[in-house]
Amino acid sequence: MANKLLEFNSDYVVVNYPHTYELLPIVYGILKAGKIYIPVDNTSPLTEIEPIRKKFKDSIYISENASDLAVSKALGMEHRLLDYSENELAYIIHTSGTTGVPKGVCVTKNNLNYILEACQYIAPVSSRDCYLFSTRDTFDVSITEIFGFLYNGGSVCVYSAKNKDFYKEFPDLIEKFGITHVALSPSVLGLLLKLADQEDLRKIDKLKYLLVAGEEFKYELLKLVLKDLKKVNVYNVYGPTETTVYATYFNVRNTPKKLQKVPIGENLPGVKTMLVKDELLIGGKGVSAGYFNNAEQTDQKFEKIDGEVFYHTGDIVEKQDSLLVYRDRKDSQVQIHGIRVELGDIRANISNIIDDPTRDIEVVFYSDSLILFYTGTKISDLRTMLEKHMVSYKIPSKYINVKGFPLTSSGKVDRKKLLSGMKESSISSNDSKKSGIGIYNTVKHIAESVMNQTVGSEENLLDIGLDSLRSVELVLELEKRLNIDLSAFNIYMSPTVDKIASFIENMTTSPASKADKELFRENEIKNIPITRKVEYTYPAFFYARIYNSLGFNSQLTGKIYLGKDSISYEEIYHKLSKVEVFKSVLSEDLNTFKVLDTPVNISKYEVADARIDISKTLSDLVKTSIENGGLLYKFVLLEDENESVLHYSIDHSICDSSSLDALERYILGIYDSSQTYSSYIEEVYSRNHLEEILKEMAKFEQQDDRKVAETFKRLEDRVNFVSLTYLNNDTKNVYAEILLYLRDKLLKKFALNNVKVNLIYNIRKFQEKLDFTTTIGDLHLGLTYSLTTDDDIDEQLTETIAFYQKNMFNPKAVGYKHFPNLNSDEERIVRCFDDTVYVSIDYLGVVSRKEFNTIKQSAIETNTEIKKLNGSKLNITAYIVDNRLELIMSKALD
Repeated sequence: MANKLLEFNSDYVVVNYPHTYELLPIVYGILKAGKIYIPVDNTSPLTEIEPIRKKFKDSIYISENASDLAVSKALGMEHRLLDYSENELAYIIHTSGTTGVPKGVCVTKNNLNYILEACQYIAPVSSRDCYLFSTRDTFDVSITEIFGFLYNGGSVCVYSAKNKDFYKEFPDLIEKFGITHVALSPSVLGLLLKLADQEDLRKIDKLKYLLVAGEEFKYELLKLVLKDLKKVNVYNVYGPTETTVYATYFNVRNTPKKLQKVPIGENLPGVKTMLVKDELLIGGKGVSAGYFNNAEQTDQKFEKIDGEVFYHTGDIVEKQDSLLVYRDRKDSQVQIHGIRVELGDIRANISNIIDDPTRDIEVVFYSDSLILFYTGTKISDLRTMLEKHMVSYKIPSKYINVKGFPLTSSGKVDRKKLLSGMKESSISSNDSKKSGIGIYNTVKHIAESVMNQTVGSEENLLDIGLDSLRSVELVLELEKRLNIDLSAFNIYMSPTVDKIASFIENMTTSPASKADKELFRENEIKNIPITRKVEYTYPAFFYARIYNSLGFNSQLTGKIYLGKDSISYEEIYHKLSKVEVFKSVLSEDLNTFKVLDTPVNISKYEVADARIDISKTLSDLVKTSIENGGLLYKFVLLEDENESVLHYSIDHSICDSSSLDALERYILGIYDSSQTYSSYIEEVYSRNHLEEILKEMAKFEQQDDRKVAETFKRLEDRVNFVSLTYLNNDTKNVYAEILLYLRDKLLKKFALNNVKVNLIYNIRKFQEKLDFTTTIGDLHLGLTYSLTTDDDIDEQLTETIAFYQKNMFNPKAVGYKHFPNLNSDEERIVRCFDDTVYVSIDYLGVVSRKEFNTIKQSAIETNTEIKKLNGSKLNITAYIVDNRLELIMSKALD
């Protein structure tokens, strides 16, 4: 990693990477190369990430997509010894700013050495110990997890606390991996202890050290710890990012009873503290170098006293019995699940998003929740609006629309009156008349217990205070109380007590009772008659010409889960009627798509179970429609008592797998519109010309066609399965893994120097701001890649993708434009980019083991259809299943 980073001139490395083990060598490589680590939250919207990137204009950017450095390639390089390069700074972590612009805290290598020595002082590591790396990398505690285990040759287990199964898996992780050192926020620790049974508590108590930081360690939590954990050392550790993670520490078992508060304790070695007008100031080895390019803020918060720099924490602290005890804040900073944020930052961001200067906006932190008060008319879907632009922990839990803001005598907003004016949640008058009353009452009781307030049956829990941590607690309590598995439950689709109860009741309804209620039979579904009035035409893309000429039968079937009453049948109909391909039919000569002024081919039925499988029926209906020159798809909306599900089957000639994602986002309202398929086809043909394609062909004609053809004739036609390891599931990296496998099992085994490979790739954004992300159509691209015995696969693959993307290169579109009547030049193009390409790879993403087993059962039938297009070629279909890369291959290489 350091080797690759040294190829760049910039000192700054912005890391936007998921919480995986690769983060560790990335961070180590950055420091070894003498560069500066700058993490950004991988789950944040771009509006949160871009302001940070703009501060470091020439920085190196590492991410899964659009990365300046290929992580898998760097990690796979042959090792070369390097001396550490010098740089005063180690990392820059951003904290909330009052103006809405994050402040970058510059932490030096001396600061980093300080905190690692301090951690070793309070929680020493041996070669038998194991850290848990679970903290998000934008929170400075993660630094102790990334580096702390290295002392004396310890180990680390990487498992994100944001993983939805974290609270279930945590006790088992401790036992399975021998974890000894864990850092958690008080909120997370409290929830873990509340949900743990005796066996779970036994496992948690096997830890050596629990370092608890990020927010106040409340006395109620202390009681839980003392009751449930008898052996593990539990430390309340305190410190702002500006003083490098931790500055003070205290073993909570030593809390004096008379205090009724858990102290933040005493100074760590190398730390100095003083109280000035009750505010805690911190000096010593952990004090950072200030804020990046922000001298004004640095001068305000960092003060030189008697020749030493002290940081003004803004925390009101007092000393009792020589122990430091936290009391309050002197400014508007608050801590949410261990992450310190400025209320002014959150307010400024929300104001920019709402963008209405006539409204008053105020954000208040109360009872561990962010509450947004605003004036003017009520804004529907305000939470959804904010989620598109803000990181999750900054989004308020409650939204209260008021007529005006009360003011203090000095003219400031009176927050106390705002809070006292909050009305209690209204109770639905028909709560006692609910069906499934037992389940309903259980849900209501647990929701009110978790949220510590009265909840109405139809109130949106997300709008009245249900944050991410409480939602986890709600789901786990429901699972525990009702002895059910809610892994398929989505709180955003069912955010009320009513909808949660309905979801659970539907889960537990017996199949027999549903059968008794069946309202329709599948054979009732029919195609909607079409009208033949043509509005306009556009060229049929070459895929449609080939599929229909060769009788290739391929349809994409699936479902879109819509929840209950989230979108009406009429709205769905209206949206589908605006999509070009859903009004298109193929002309008899296959030259054009004709866009008709015709009804949408969609039907609606009320059923007992909206999730039943009707894919075979829909597929047969589409096949019949195509045979009669009709529309190339069928939609059916099924509605039961609890939800609506939109079922579909769409012919491959107007839709590829990536278009299904665009379709779902369009139906759910994430995309406002869908760009036309004809505009994409027009761009492809305008940018690909016969003469230019012929010139480019020389790059792709290094293969010995005769020798490769003879080799593939000898390979046995037999569907077989291969399982590989992989680094991450990014499409490019998956293809690189498969190409490495083919180099070993095909090229080296059969003494082939060069083999052309067709890679099915989804490129929807091109140069010059051409963006077809929202387009529904068959846009998939077949990249021709020349696999050799000695080229750097990752580098060559990156260059090939960049070439296709930059030029919107699509030689097959030109070669097959007049299929099946090709001229000699078109035949040359087809021969180069298709006929002599004997390997085709299609990566279809992550599926469950159950789904993959179903796919395997139909593999022979699927391969028979693919052979209509690819003849005797080697077709490889790839999936990620249970952290393995699984290949379905049409020929045997053994």
